[in-house]
Amino acid sequence: MTAICIANNKGGVGKTTTAVNLAAGLARLNQRVLVIDLDGQANATYALTGRVHPVPSIYDVLVGTRQLDTVLWQTNEENVWIVPADGRLQHADVELAARPGREFRLARAVSGLDYDYIIIDTPPSLGVLTQNALAAATDVLIPIGLTEFSVIGMDKLESTIDDLRDGLNLPDLEILGVFATFYEDTTTSRETWGLLEKKFEGRLLETRIPKNLDLEKAHRANESVLSYAPASSGGQAYAQLAREVKKLASAHARGHERRHA
Repeated sequence: MTAICIANNKGGVGKTTTAVNLAAGLARLNQRVLVIDLDGQANATYALTGRVHPVPSIYDVLVGTRQLDTVLWQTNEENVWIVPADGRLQHADVELAARPGREFRLARAVSGLDYDYIIIDTPPSLGVLTQNALAAATDVLIPIGLTEFSVIGMDKLESTIDDLRDGLNLPDLEILGVFATFYEDTTTSRETWGLLEKKFEGRLLETRIPKNLDLEKAHRANESVLSYAPASSGGQAYAQLAREVKKLASAHARGHERRHA
């Protein structure tokens, strides 16, 4: 099983859009996918189910005593399930702060699940919820908007990943890749892409997610763009991202196996 944390401490870079559409893309490659919504805004939950802040949710697993399999739902996408979020998650960092082993609550909850992929959507912060996502993940996927401010904060995210890898004994936690979102063929985008090529040499994915209105329309229709408008530029890009992630994740899985051996 591959668990991918979609992370970036900067908001508005397409984390939820990626979680929803990457899950749908992997499902179309005959993979069983579980989405875990860790964002208190619960946008991934709404996009895949049409439900608004349902209770119980992942909050009751992390802060309470519910088992994760009691809050699992089938989504509107075939072969995609979700553990939903609700607004109480916005206070979860404070409620978990004093609890021992707080960073591992999600990792324990997902232990033993039988899915090909777990996709974890995270809030725009590096608090306890994102730390739980990273501790439960095998890989990190980082969406980044190609604006002149897009690389600001990336060092902090990388530092957090390094600290968790060392401090929490997570030697197999790796950055699977960095990829561009809201891409437009402008001078600023090309210049930022060049900076990213240098900063993330060997880890910058080929897929670039374009600005595409169908992505927003699909979200409002409670569908992935691969269901709503598969031939759109957004639909084609996320189908390509799923293929690229599956290929990279398979290579990383073999690496994990070799290191454990």
